[in-house]
Amino acid sequence: MSLRLADVTRDNFWDVLNLKSSKDQEERIQIFERWVGSNVFFIALGSVHGFKNKAIYDGDTLIGFASHGWDHDHDRWEMISMMLGHAFQGKGYGKKALQLVLDDMIEEYDCSEIYLSVIHDNEAAIRVYEALGFEATGEVFKAFHDEPVYKFTVKK
Repeated sequence: MSLRLADVTRDNFWDVLNLKSSKDQEERIQIFERWVGSNVFFIALGSVHGFKNKAIYDGDTLIGFASHGWDHDHDRWEMISMMLGHAFQGKGYGKKALQLVLDDMIEEYDCSEIYLSVIHDNEAAIRVYEALGFEATGEVFKAFHDEPVYKFTVKK
C-alpha cells in the first residue's frame, strides 16, 4: 500500500466525480449518497468556501476523495468530506487514508484541532474516526441528516 494525496485537477476531475461509495450509486447522478455527499457536491462546496479538494491514490490507482479547510461558519479547521470508492472499502484503507488526510491538514494549516461531522448511523466511519482519536463533541450539525460533530486534538 503506497497512499498519497493529489490535488483534484483537470486531469483527474472526471475520475474523482465518478468515484462512488457504493455500487448501486454508480448508475445515479445525485447530490447525496447514502453515507456521504457526492464528490460533485463537495468539489462545488470547496470552490465556494475555499476548501482544498484531494484525490486519494494507492500508487496510480484512485481510491478516494477528501476535502478540507477553514469552516468560516464555525471558525475551525474541518475535514468536510472523506470517502473511499466502494471497491476499496473493507481492504484496510480507511485508517491509513484518514491519517494521511489528517497529516496533510496538520502540515498545511499548523492546526491544533480538526473537526468533522458524520451521518449519525454510519457506524463503520465512526469506528474509524474514534480509533484515530476523534471524540464526540455533543454538537449536532443539521444537514441533510443529523450529523454528530467529532473533534481530533493534534498531539504536538
